[in-house]
Amino acid sequence: MRLAPFRSSVLFRTTFPRFPYSSYSYHRHRRHYNTKDVRQKLQRISSVFRGTLLYPLIFISWFPIIWFFHTHVFQLMWVTGRSMYPFLNTDMNERPSRDVLAVSMWNPTEGLRRGDVVIFRSPTHPNVVAVKRVIALEGDTVLTRDPYPVAQQEISLGHVWVEGEHPEHTRWSYDSNTYGAVSTSLIIGRAKGVVWPWSRRSSISADGWRGSSRVIQRGPEDGLHIIP
Repeated sequence: MRLAPFRSSVLFRTTFPRFPYSSYSYHRHRRHYNTKDVRQKLQRISSVFRGTLLYPLIFISWFPIIWFFHTHVFQLMWVTGRSMYPFLNTDMNERPSRDVLAVSMWNPTEGLRRGDVVIFRSPTHPNVVAVKRVIALEGDTVLTRDPYPVAQQEISLGHVWVEGEHPEHTRWSYDSNTYGAVSTSLIIGRAKGVVWPWSRRSSISADGWRGSSRVIQRGPEDGLHIIP
């Protein structure tokens, strides 16, 4: 009797089945795998990534710049109330529309002049942002209105005197005649123009202000004179 030589490959094939993820199986089935389907799946994954992750990431990366610009450079602000009527909200008696101001937030107290329209935090209610006109700077003396307790007040260092412009001042304007001079540290912006309503768009500057006869200005040589 003659014995056949031992063949390990035969024993392996008969004893141990090939695994589905073996190299043999991969090469045998690779030709049946559609590469077009792979590209389509990758494109779908890419579109999902762009829609759910990419755009939010872009917004998050730009958010600090947007926040800095909005807080320290420029803002649009809506004016409510009657204290600056008729200079602002001129049509408020005819329609409920409100003026929209372009406000510069960059160094608002630098070069501050009498007649500038400023935006500041109320000394008595810090959460309230008010808009008023600066009529006197530090060193000036103001002839006050009711309900201020004294007839005249000298403006101390680092402060300004602000007032509204409504004809019925005592009734409609809550300003320095109520809470006194305002610290310049509370000023957060300076109005540069009206951008809405479109028919009333215009720039705002201290050059167009006629002054107040109630302000005694301290001159460059410490002399006093009434502002015309």
